[in-house]
Amino acid sequence: METRKPFLQEDLNEIFRVSPNRPDRLVSRENSNLEFKESFGWLSLPMYLKTCAAFANAKGGYLVFGVKNSPHVFVGLSGTSLKSFQELDPEKMTQSFNECFSPEIEWDFQEHELEGKTFGLMFVRESSDKPVLCVKNSGQELREGDIYYRYRARSERIKYPELKHILDARRAEEEKLWMRHLESISRIGVRDAGVYDPHSGQVAGPGGSFLIDESLLQGLSFIKKGEFSEVTGKPTLRLVGRLESMGSLPKGIRVITEGIHSRDIVLAFLDQRAVPVPEEFIKSICFENSAFLPVFYYMCKAGLDRTKTVEILNGVVCRSGSRTKLIERLETGRTEYLPLRIGKYADVGRKQALADSLREEKNMDGIVDMDIGPCLLAIRSLARKDVESHSEYLRGLLKRWFVERYNSANTTLASYIRRAICWVDEALYDGGQV
Repeated sequence: METRKPFLQEDLNEIFRVSPNRPDRLVSRENSNLEFKESFGWLSLPMYLKTCAAFANAKGGYLVFGVKNSPHVFVGLSGTSLKSFQELDPEKMTQSFNECFSPEIEWDFQEHELEGKTFGLMFVRESSDKPVLCVKNSGQELREGDIYYRYRARSERIKYPELKHILDARRAEEEKLWMRHLESISRIGVRDAGVYDPHSGQVAGPGGSFLIDESLLQGLSFIKKGEFSEVTGKPTLRLVGRLESMGSLPKGIRVITEGIHSRDIVLAFLDQRAVPVPEEFIKSICFENSAFLPVFYYMCKAGLDRTKTVEILNGVVCRSGSRTKLIERLETGRTEYLPLRIGKYADVGRKQALADSLREEKNMDGIVDMDIGPCLLAIRSLARKDVESHSEYLRGLLKRWFVERYNSANTTLASYIRRAICWVDEALYDGGQV
């Protein structure tokens, strides 16, 4: 079973999709791998554990703290809730999981910041050893012997079809493991193969055996390739004729992520800000309401051409149509350059005068709302060399209008602002000619 990586940027973008009509609400809804909680507190621990066990028995999922249930207003954590989550002891939480469920539930936690608010996230991996069984009564939520499963937006006792599917899959996986072991023994040779018993510490075979010292055995933790645990703190050992301790794995590292949304994508470009992972800004466009956002700046920073960028975008899973439109922009070579004679405003002379003012870098502080549309079209009429020569001036002008006018603009004006920004991005970083 492929291990799902936690806190991928596309996951965070999908979870924290802000409604274009209600900027205080999320578009995302609770589903089979997502549940919202308004606050975090230890008194509700049995409820959290039940949800996490349900995720583990299904496809894994996220428990997000700081979002109201209905409507999904993102209020963030504050006060005692925030303090409790920030001081969450991973060892204590893991102990709670292990006391109530078997086999072990694999989980991670992280903070996320959006528009100045802090949210708590818990990610639960799909269990590789289903079913996860409740082994202890706790509160009103947990009953010994129960198996919980995630059905859409609810965590419930498992029903027969899902339990049968889990048991059938387990049996099929065991058969595959047996075949894999037999193939390995056949390849190595029956006389040379050995078997490691993790309970006794004995590695035995026809050619002899050795024991791992009991004092080391209790703390021994085998790490799968490509995986790393931040919470167990167990020592990692290597065999070099004798066992040498390599120290302990670090415990509970506090991680904070920040959402990437339209405002971040636009302002980072206009400010020419260095971003740590430009590929994530490109992917984030897929989750926005419009594909007409700067992209070539981030492609340049990441060293990507159009073909490679499209390959990355094809791997992004999202329901928004922006991904398709962005791929179309890149594959067709569509340009946001717009000759003066084209556009809603037919007054070519007025747009020409504005274009001349832009080339002269005149002060535009006095421009009124009715003139912004023609001015944005005039920016799109500037040749690439003009954009390059007046880059700082144009980016400053667009930043001011974006910050001051974009949120209150009607649909047409908002589109003009985005597309003018896209042309400046294209002119500076796409490398073509107009």
